[in-house]
Amino acid sequence: MYAGAGGQHSQEIGTYSSPKVINRKGDATVSRLDTKLFIDSFSAMVGVRGQLATAFITHRLNMGYSAQNKRNRMAWRMSTNNPITNIYHTRYVAMPDNTIFGGNYSDPLTTGRAFTQGWLLSDTLSAFDDKLQLLIAARHQKVEVRNYNNETGAEERDARYSKGHWMPTYGIVYKPWQQVALYANHTEALQPGSIAPKNASNYGQSTGIAYSQQNEIGMKMDFDRIGGTLALFEIKKPSALLDSVTKRYSLTGQQRNRGMELNIFGEPVLGLRLNTSATWLNPVLTKTQDRVNDGNDAIGVPRFYMVIGAEYDIESIDGLTAIMRINHSGSQYVNIENSKKLASYTTLDLAMRYNMQVNHNQNEIVWRVGIDNLTNEKYWSGVEDYGTYIFQGTPRTLKVSVSYDF
Repeated sequence: MYAGAGGQHSQEIGTYSSPKVINRKGDATVSRLDTKLFIDSFSAMVGVRGQLATAFITHRLNMGYSAQNKRNRMAWRMSTNNPITNIYHTRYVAMPDNTIFGGNYSDPLTTGRAFTQGWLLSDTLSAFDDKLQLLIAARHQKVEVRNYNNETGAEERDARYSKGHWMPTYGIVYKPWQQVALYANHTEALQPGSIAPKNASNYGQSTGIAYSQQNEIGMKMDFDRIGGTLALFEIKKPSALLDSVTKRYSLTGQQRNRGMELNIFGEPVLGLRLNTSATWLNPVLTKTQDRVNDGNDAIGVPRFYMVIGAEYDIESIDGLTAIMRINHSGSQYVNIENSKKLASYTTLDLAMRYNMQVNHNQNEIVWRVGIDNLTNEKYWSGVEDYGTYIFQGTPRTLKVSVSYDF
């Protein structure tokens, strides 16, 4: 039998400035947004596990229940009379005064609640000395989402969502050899949607309940010194759209991601460790407003992404390790019409780590120093999924840290 429970409180209080580009020269208005967001959540789980064997098959059984209750309190205020700057020739501008207010900023009211609960029943069947494994599971999940007016605290009944669903999970693993495993699986999930952005009429409210499906087939290999995984997958999920007329942000679209992921890891030479991954993706919008943009790529999703990571232990100094990481992202569209996109980029990170044993080798101090984006590449790193904000890439950055293991 197993059980667990936990709670979390988080808060965000900040003043943010967002330049909005108004022409090709880079002129931009600089707005101000103050936000207060408090999130309280509590979750618990309980279940039982067991095992039984028949003539040729071993069953590993699991039955469990889990639940989470979450509450958001939020208020905001923003400016409308905004000064002008230029993103290529920046200068200091005076902070504008707030002219639009949402909610009680001194003591934000509840703006959203979400309650998720689910039952799980699963049976993992093993045969032929675990060379063949079959997972059969069913989960009933129920999600309730409620939104509240941030001015009065009254529930907005037209923005109440409730959905329950029986969702199967099944998969199979076959090991033709000790070092190789072939697998296939199907999973489904039900979860609260994202929060509407500030340019939406329902800013700060939940978009509802998202139901997604994933299918995956692949192969895993582990030859001691080196290993890897290769997977083909398909993910179907709802996508949030900003209605061009009502400006309401809701889960009215559909998106399908099909792709392949390759991972290579291991220590081919003593002291040299590799961890490399690459993803090829086809992120297609299958349902958009009035079907106008069906077949286009999803906003902010590159078709190719790769990370090459390596660590090398310096033999002459015990505990000293050199670290290298190359990050590459393909281009990505910034609007649903696919008429504008961000260019691809590649960055290089270098670092050193020193593991120092202290207290007669009973404890350890780890020193780290590194430089992210060593060549100081200038790039846009990504875009929000609603296509309003793009994010500037991190410039050359020096990082120093120390940690102590008690």
